Amino acid sequence: MRNSLSGWLTVRALAVVLGVAVPILTSGQEKNDRSTAPNATERSDALFSPSESGSLAAATGSAKPNNPAPSATSYTWKGGYIGGHIGWGQGRANTTFTPLPTATQFIDMAPTSLRPNPSGFSGGAQGGYNWQTGHFVVGGEADMSWSRMSGTATVTPINRNNGTPFPGSGFLTTHQDTKWFGTVRPRAGIAFGRVFLYGTGGLAYGHVNYSANSDFRPGGTTQYPASLSKTKAGWSVGGGGEVAISKHWSWKAEYLYYDLGNQSLTANPVPANPPFQVAYGWQTKAHTFNSGINFRF
Repeated sequence: MRNSLSGWLTVRALAVVLGVAVPILTSGQEKNDRSTAPNATERSDALFSPSESGSLAAATGSAKPNNPAPSATSYTWKGGYIGGHIGWGQGRANTTFTPLPTATQFIDMAPTSLRPNPSGFSGGAQGGYNWQTGHFVVGGEADMSWSRMSGTATVTPINRNNGTPFPGSGFLTTHQDTKWFGTVRPRAGIAFGRVFLYGTGGLAYGHVNYSANSDFRPGGTTQYPASLSKTKAGWSVGGGGEVAISKHWSWKAEYLYYDLGNQSLTANPVPANPPFQVAYGWQTKAHTFNSGINFRF
Protein backbone atom coordinates (compact mmCIF):
# COMPACT_ATOMS: atom_id res chain seq x y z
CA MET A 1 0.00 0.00 0.00
CA ARG A 2 2.79 2.32 0.93
CA ASN A 3 4.54 1.49 -2.36
CA SER A 4 1.39 2.30 -4.42
CA LEU A 5 0.99 5.67 -2.74
CA SER A 6 4.61 6.52 -3.35
CA GLY A 7 4.34 5.72 -7.08
CA TRP A 8 1.20 7.79 -7.46
CA LEU A 9 2.85 10.81 -5.88
CA THR A 10 5.85 10.46 -8.18
CA VAL A 11 3.65 10.43 -11.33
CA ARG A 12 1.70 13.41 -10.05
CA ALA A 13 4.85 15.44 -9.46
CA LEU A 14 6.14 14.72 -12.97
CA ALA A 15 2.85 15.88 -14.48
CA VAL A 16 3.03 19.16 -12.59
CA VAL A 17 6.62 19.78 -13.66
CA LEU A 18 5.86 19.05 -17.32
CA GLY A 19 2.79 21.27 -17.28
CA VAL A 20 4.82 24.25 -16.08
CA ALA A 21 7.83 23.62 -18.30
CA VAL A 22 5.97 23.50 -21.64
CA PRO A 23 4.47 27.04 -21.38
CA ILE A 24 7.85 28.34 -20.22
CA LEU A 25 9.64 26.81 -23.22
CA THR A 26 6.96 28.11 -25.62
CA SER A 27 7.20 31.62 -24.19
CA GLY A 28 10.97 31.55 -24.42
CA GLN A 29 10.87 30.48 -28.09
CA GLU A 30 8.48 33.35 -28.94
CA LYS A 31 10.80 35.81 -27.22
CA ASN A 32 13.72 34.48 -29.23
CA ASP A 33 11.70 34.81 -32.46
CA ARG A 34 10.77 38.39 -31.66
CA SER A 35 14.34 39.29 -30.76
CA THR A 36 15.84 37.79 -33.94
CA ALA A 37 13.34 39.34 -36.39
CA PRO A 38 14.49 42.96 -35.84
CA ASN A 39 18.08 41.86 -36.24
CA ALA A 40 17.24 40.38 -39.64
CA THR A 41 15.58 43.63 -40.66
CA GLU A 42 18.60 45.60 -39.51
CA ARG A 43 20.92 43.35 -41.50
CA SER A 44 18.74 43.85 -44.62
CA ASP A 45 18.80 47.62 -44.18
CA ALA A 46 22.52 47.53 -43.69
CA LEU A 47 22.97 46.21 -47.24
CA PHE A 48 22.26 49.75 -48.58
CA SER A 49 24.14 52.59 -46.95
CA PRO A 50 23.01 56.22 -47.44
CA SER A 51 25.85 56.85 -49.94
CA GLU A 52 24.98 53.72 -51.87
CA SER A 53 21.32 54.75 -52.00
CA GLY A 54 22.33 58.15 -53.42
CA SER A 55 24.52 56.50 -56.04
CA LEU A 56 21.66 54.23 -57.06
CA ALA A 57 19.34 57.21 -57.44
CA ALA A 58 21.93 59.06 -59.51
CA ALA A 59 22.44 56.02 -61.71
CA THR A 60 18.69 55.74 -62.21
CA GLY A 61 18.45 59.42 -63.12
CA SER A 62 21.35 59.22 -65.59
CA ALA A 63 19.63 56.40 -67.39
CA LYS A 64 16.98 58.87 -68.66
CA PRO A 65 17.60 59.82 -72.34
CA ASN A 66 18.94 63.30 -73.07
CA ASN A 67 16.96 65.68 -75.28
CA PRO A 68 18.11 65.05 -78.87
CA ALA A 69 19.90 67.86 -80.74
CA PRO A 70 17.91 69.44 -83.59
CA SER A 71 18.42 67.47 -86.77
CA ALA A 72 19.40 68.93 -90.12
CA THR A 73 15.86 68.34 -91.39
CA SER A 74 14.51 70.81 -88.80
CA TYR A 75 16.21 73.77 -90.53
CA THR A 76 13.75 76.22 -92.10
CA TRP A 77 14.33 78.50 -95.08
CA LYS A 78 11.32 80.65 -94.26
CA GLY A 79 11.99 84.36 -93.74
CA GLY A 80 13.76 87.34 -95.22
CA TYR A 81 17.42 87.72 -96.15
CA ILE A 82 19.95 90.15 -97.61
CA GLY A 83 23.42 89.52 -98.94
CA GLY A 84 26.14 90.19 -101.46
CA HIS A 85 27.65 88.40 -104.45
CA ILE A 86 30.47 88.47 -106.98
CA GLY A 87 30.57 86.79 -110.34
CA TRP A 88 31.54 86.61 -113.97
CA GLY A 89 29.52 87.39 -117.08
CA GLN A 90 29.92 86.29 -120.68
CA GLY A 91 27.79 88.27 -123.10
CA ARG A 92 26.56 87.87 -126.63
CA ALA A 93 26.48 91.13 -128.59
CA ASN A 94 26.40 89.99 -132.21
CA THR A 95 26.36 93.16 -134.31
CA THR A 96 25.06 93.49 -137.83
CA PHE A 97 26.22 96.11 -140.36
CA THR A 98 23.62 96.74 -143.05
CA PRO A 99 24.35 99.24 -145.86
CA LEU A 100 21.41 101.43 -146.94
CA PRO A 101 19.44 102.01 -149.06
CA THR A 102 20.62 98.58 -150.29
CA ALA A 103 23.93 96.78 -150.51
CA THR A 104 23.75 96.99 -154.30
CA GLN A 105 23.32 100.76 -154.22
CA PHE A 106 25.90 101.26 -151.48
CA ILE A 107 28.50 99.27 -153.44
CA ASP A 108 31.46 99.78 -151.06
CA MET A 109 30.30 97.50 -148.19
CA ALA A 110 28.65 94.10 -148.07
CA PRO A 111 26.32 93.21 -145.15
CA THR A 112 28.57 92.08 -142.29
CA SER A 113 28.24 90.64 -138.79
CA LEU A 114 30.77 90.93 -135.93
CA ARG A 115 30.86 89.37 -132.47
CA PRO A 116 32.35 91.56 -129.72
CA ASN A 117 31.42 88.96 -127.03
CA PRO A 118 31.63 91.19 -123.93
CA SER A 119 32.84 89.59 -120.71
CA GLY A 120 34.00 90.64 -117.25
CA PHE A 121 33.45 90.63 -113.51
CA SER A 122 30.33 91.73 -111.72
CA GLY A 123 29.32 92.21 -108.11
CA GLY A 124 26.45 93.54 -106.08
CA ALA A 125 23.73 92.87 -103.54
CA GLN A 126 20.52 90.87 -103.28
CA GLY A 127 17.57 90.46 -100.97
CA GLY A 128 14.40 88.42 -100.79
CA TYR A 129 11.91 86.39 -98.80
CA ASN A 130 11.02 82.68 -98.68
CA TRP A 131 7.97 80.70 -97.61
CA GLN A 132 8.30 76.99 -96.83
CA THR A 133 5.79 74.13 -96.66
CA GLY A 134 7.42 70.80 -95.91
CA HIS A 135 10.28 70.42 -98.39
CA PHE A 136 8.81 72.92 -100.87
CA VAL A 137 10.17 76.49 -100.79
CA VAL A 138 8.86 79.42 -102.83
CA GLY A 139 9.90 83.05 -102.64
CA GLY A 140 11.08 86.12 -104.48
CA GLU A 141 14.42 87.85 -104.92
CA ALA A 142 15.69 91.14 -106.31
CA ASP A 143 19.35 91.84 -107.11
CA MET A 144 21.55 94.56 -108.54
CA SER A 145 25.04 94.09 -110.01
CA TRP A 146 27.68 96.55 -111.10
CA SER A 147 29.33 95.18 -114.22
CA ARG A 148 32.59 95.36 -116.14
CA MET A 149 31.34 93.22 -119.02
CA SER A 150 32.65 94.77 -122.24
CA GLY A 151 33.83 93.67 -125.63
CA THR A 152 35.04 95.03 -128.96
CA ALA A 153 35.32 93.47 -132.42
CA THR A 154 37.06 95.00 -135.45
CA VAL A 155 37.62 93.84 -139.00
CA THR A 156 39.77 95.28 -141.75
CA PRO A 157 39.70 95.75 -144.70
CA ILE A 158 36.06 96.43 -145.53
CA ASN A 159 34.65 94.00 -148.07
CA ARG A 160 32.72 95.46 -150.96
CA ASN A 161 29.38 94.09 -152.10
CA ASN A 162 31.14 92.36 -155.01
CA GLY A 163 33.50 90.53 -152.59
CA THR A 164 36.61 92.61 -153.24
CA PRO A 165 38.32 94.63 -150.49
CA PHE A 166 37.82 98.37 -150.33
CA PRO A 167 41.13 100.15 -150.96
CA GLY A 168 43.07 101.42 -147.98
CA SER A 169 42.95 100.53 -144.28
CA GLY A 170 39.29 101.22 -143.63
CA PHE A 171 37.64 99.14 -140.91
CA LEU A 172 34.39 98.12 -139.25
CA THR A 173 34.22 98.13 -135.46
CA THR A 174 31.60 97.54 -132.77
CA HIS A 175 31.66 97.81 -128.99
CA GLN A 176 29.29 96.97 -126.16
CA ASP A 177 29.64 97.33 -122.40
CA THR A 178 27.15 96.79 -119.60
CA LYS A 179 27.46 99.23 -116.71
CA TRP A 180 24.98 97.53 -114.41
CA PHE A 181 22.13 95.04 -114.50
CA GLY A 182 19.55 93.60 -112.15
CA THR A 183 16.70 91.13 -111.88
CA VAL A 184 13.42 90.67 -110.01
CA ARG A 185 12.50 86.99 -109.93
CA PRO A 186 10.36 84.40 -108.16
CA ARG A 187 12.26 81.34 -106.92
CA ALA A 188 10.88 77.86 -106.27
CA GLY A 189 12.58 74.65 -105.30
CA ILE A 190 13.13 71.79 -102.87
CA ALA A 191 14.88 71.96 -99.51
CA PHE A 192 16.74 68.98 -98.08
CA GLY A 193 17.46 70.23 -94.58
CA ARG A 194 20.27 72.75 -94.94
CA VAL A 195 20.46 72.42 -98.73
CA PHE A 196 18.08 74.33 -101.02
CA LEU A 197 17.98 73.76 -104.80
CA TYR A 198 15.85 76.06 -106.93
CA GLY A 199 14.87 77.34 -110.35
CA THR A 200 14.15 80.97 -111.07
CA GLY A 201 13.10 83.38 -113.80
CA GLY A 202 11.62 86.82 -114.24
CA LEU A 203 12.37 90.43 -115.12
CA ALA A 204 15.85 91.57 -116.10
CA TYR A 205 17.06 95.11 -116.72
CA GLY A 206 20.36 96.87 -117.28
CA HIS A 207 22.21 99.91 -118.57
CA VAL A 208 24.20 99.26 -121.73
CA ASN A 209 26.50 101.34 -123.91
CA TYR A 210 26.58 100.62 -127.65
CA SER A 211 28.90 102.04 -130.33
CA ALA A 212 29.92 101.17 -133.86
CA ASN A 213 31.58 102.69 -136.89
CA SER A 214 32.12 101.97 -140.57
CA ASP A 215 35.21 104.01 -141.38
CA PHE A 216 36.28 104.15 -145.03
CA ARG A 217 39.16 106.57 -144.46
CA PRO A 218 41.82 107.13 -145.66
CA GLY A 219 40.97 105.30 -148.90
CA GLY A 220 37.60 107.01 -148.80
CA THR A 221 36.33 110.21 -147.26
CA THR A 222 33.39 109.12 -145.12
CA GLN A 223 32.65 107.28 -141.88
CA TYR A 224 29.38 106.21 -140.22
CA PRO A 225 29.78 106.54 -136.42
CA ALA A 226 26.96 105.72 -134.01
CA SER A 227 26.68 105.43 -130.23
CA LEU A 228 23.90 105.00 -127.72
CA SER A 229 23.59 104.60 -123.95
CA LYS A 230 20.32 103.07 -122.82
CA THR A 231 18.58 101.34 -119.90
CA LYS A 232 16.83 98.26 -121.23
CA ALA A 233 14.44 95.63 -119.88
CA GLY A 234 14.03 91.96 -120.74
CA TRP A 235 13.83 88.58 -119.09
CA SER A 236 16.04 86.15 -117.19
CA VAL A 237 16.01 82.46 -116.30
CA GLY A 238 18.33 80.20 -114.33
CA GLY A 239 18.83 78.20 -111.20
CA GLY A 240 21.07 77.67 -108.24
CA GLY A 241 21.70 76.18 -104.87
CA GLU A 242 22.08 77.47 -101.34
CA VAL A 243 23.66 75.83 -98.29
CA ALA A 244 23.03 76.94 -94.70
CA ILE A 245 26.35 77.23 -92.86
CA SER A 246 24.75 78.41 -89.59
CA LYS A 247 21.38 79.55 -88.28
CA HIS A 248 21.64 82.97 -89.92
CA TRP A 249 24.23 82.57 -92.71
CA SER A 250 24.07 80.72 -96.01
CA TRP A 251 26.26 80.41 -99.09
CA LYS A 252 24.79 80.46 -102.61
CA ALA A 253 25.87 79.71 -106.16
CA GLU A 254 23.69 80.76 -109.08
CA TYR A 255 23.57 80.75 -112.87
CA LEU A 256 21.42 83.26 -114.78
CA TYR A 257 20.85 83.87 -118.46
CA TYR A 258 19.34 87.21 -119.42
CA ASP A 259 18.17 88.77 -122.66
CA LEU A 260 17.61 92.52 -122.80
CA GLY A 261 16.51 92.40 -126.43
CA ASN A 262 18.03 93.81 -129.57
CA GLN A 263 19.11 97.40 -130.09
CA SER A 264 19.28 99.14 -133.47
CA LEU A 265 20.66 102.46 -134.59
CA THR A 266 21.08 104.05 -138.03
CA ALA A 267 24.14 106.19 -138.74
CA ASN A 268 24.43 108.98 -141.29
CA PRO A 269 27.71 109.56 -143.10
CA VAL A 270 30.25 112.12 -141.94
CA PRO A 271 30.57 114.25 -144.01
CA ALA A 272 26.99 114.01 -145.31
CA ASN A 273 26.54 111.83 -148.38
CA PRO A 274 22.83 111.12 -148.87
CA PRO A 275 21.08 108.80 -149.42
CA PHE A 276 23.68 106.41 -147.96
CA GLN A 277 23.47 105.18 -144.37
CA VAL A 278 24.57 102.19 -142.26
CA ALA A 279 22.13 100.43 -139.91
CA TYR A 280 23.62 98.72 -136.84
CA GLY A 281 21.91 96.05 -134.79
CA TRP A 282 23.14 94.61 -131.48
CA GLN A 283 22.07 91.63 -129.41
CA THR A 284 22.11 92.15 -125.64
CA LYS A 285 22.38 88.75 -123.96
CA ALA A 286 24.60 87.27 -121.26
CA HIS A 287 25.35 84.22 -119.14
CA THR A 288 26.24 85.10 -115.55
CA PHE A 289 27.71 82.97 -112.78
CA ASN A 290 27.53 84.29 -109.21
CA SER A 291 28.62 83.19 -105.76
CA GLY A 292 27.46 84.97 -102.64
CA ILE A 293 26.57 85.06 -98.96
CA ASN A 294 23.15 85.71 -97.40
CA PHE A 295 22.25 86.80 -93.88
CA ARG A 296 18.89 85.32 -92.88
CA PHE A 297 16.62 87.07 -90.38
